[in-house]
Amino acid sequence: KLVSHYLTVESPLRRIFQRQITDLILVFENSFNEISCEHYSTDIYGFIFKFFENLKHLSIIGSYSKNFPPLILCNLPSTTYYSSTLYKLCIHVMCYDDLLALLDGRLKQLNTLNVVIIDEDFHSTNVYNTT
Repeated sequence: KLVSHYLTVESPLRRIFQRQITDLILVFENSFNEISCEHYSTDIYGFIFKFFENLKHLSIIGSYSKNFPPLILCNLPSTTYYSSTLYKLCIHVMCYDDLLALLDGRLKQLNTLNVVIIDEDFHSTNVYNTT
């Protein structure tokens, strides 16, 4: 709650966090449910991508591999997760479509991507850049 306060309330520390943090490791220790997945994807993960101006490395991990919400990109605009500075991303996604969405050009500098796909069934309904 303390960190949340400094990230959401206008304060001198907010600007420092926003500009100077280049590496962020987010660790989940509590389990999640299906409803919270969408909340985390839009509200928490989306906030991280927008807030940290110079973020170069982002890792989202948990105590156990399925103990934290995966990133869900299906049916979200490409501007929801966008970064021109992020070069390394370690994350869990819900399905292959979410992985393909990450590779559609929204992460301009990305050169290292470590992904765990939660639902390994492939039922792609979206077509992404193939050229």
